[in-house]
Amino acid sequence: MRIGRTLPPAAAPIRLRDILSGISALHHGQQELTRFKAGLKDYFGAEHCFLVSSGKAALTLILKALKELHPNKDRVIIPAYTCYSVPSAIVRAGLNIQLCDMDPGTLDFDYNQLSKLLHPLTHKPNKPKQLNELDEPNKRFLAVIPAHLFGIPSDIDHLRSLMGDAEVVIVEDAAQAMGGRWKNKKLGTFGDVGFFSLGRGKALSTVEGGIILTNRDDIAQKISALLTHIPGYNNLELFNLVIEAILLSLFMRPTLFWLPKSLPFLSLGATIYDPDFNIRRMSPFQAGVARNWKTKIERFQKARKGHLNALSTLVHNLKTHELSTINHHPDPDLIRFPIRVVDTSLRKSILRQSGQEGLGIMPGYPDSINGISALRNAFAEQQFPVAKQYSQQLVTLPIHPFVSKKDRIEITELIGEIAQETQ
Repeated sequence: MRIGRTLPPAAAPIRLRDILSGISALHHGQQELTRFKAGLKDYFGAEHCFLVSSGKAALTLILKALKELHPNKDRVIIPAYTCYSVPSAIVRAGLNIQLCDMDPGTLDFDYNQLSKLLHPLTHKPNKPKQLNELDEPNKRFLAVIPAHLFGIPSDIDHLRSLMGDAEVVIVEDAAQAMGGRWKNKKLGTFGDVGFFSLGRGKALSTVEGGIILTNRDDIAQKISALLTHIPGYNNLELFNLVIEAILLSLFMRPTLFWLPKSLPFLSLGATIYDPDFNIRRMSPFQAGVARNWKTKIERFQKARKGHLNALSTLVHNLKTHELSTINHHPDPDLIRFPIRVVDTSLRKSILRQSGQEGLGIMPGYPDSINGISALRNAFAEQQFPVAKQYSQQLVTLPIHPFVSKKDRIEITELIGEIAQETQ
């Protein structure tokens, strides 16, 4: 067990003044939530905004709303390598998962495979391809969920060009990308409906929380109706939320993070598939914690981009085929910096030594979605080799605001030394 400075793999700082702002907001009630929603709608240019307890709660409500709009559809296409909260939400919404493998260089969909899923008849021999044709097997698809994983933009314009069925809805998973941009447009606004997470390791944190944005009136009306049956936080839950905010404010700091990380029952950093989660309306406390959120996002972005640029240079300068970055656009806004480590022993050495030195280097998700034990039988005859490779090769480097220049140098030295040893 390490005792001493330890970096969390990802973090969005919550300060004492944020907590005090949240407590003060409890007295303002709905007024604080209205203020937060108005700011979000203005910033993202969205007609409709809904605030809930988590990103997976947001996704669940979106999917339930879409199911009410299209009751004969029940399948949702997702990347075979993504956050486990996504399949958790799909199952919670009572829908079925359809996986699509990944592009080997971008963490995005394999668009050739996705096209075959969307238009299976057009890919059969002796039949001309007509992307605007509505194929019979396509009629069960309710939605496609592209994910901006770690903040790397998914090519939603390409996805939309493949869509032949106007009733297949693009649900943009921007949980890890709040504040990011692509093609001079804000992530979270490319799809028919998008959502963000405000969990502790995201671009902005309110301890927990979720945001839904859409310009479609039909989707908004269904979500609004569903929310009338969703409870708010009760007093005990609010008390626990405040206590958790205080603990996060203290223990996410590198000087103290070693303590919660050393307690196995907290399962920090664990990736958990659990469709049995609470869905709540956001509380005024969370909206208060988020006050001045645009300034915070810009400040956190600046810190992350500085660390990312320095660490990207390191990986490129190593000039080894065993280490490579994931392709992304020239000015990315990532919450963690993913790199591929092809050599298994090199990857194990980096992770082991990082753990010993408290440098916050972590693996990505432990398996592709078809490898989740509770879902394995549903995909027994299917293989997603690129997604499986990502689960076996990715590591992520911390680039959050708590990372210091000294930390960055130590990460650089650790990776460089281990890489040289294996050559």
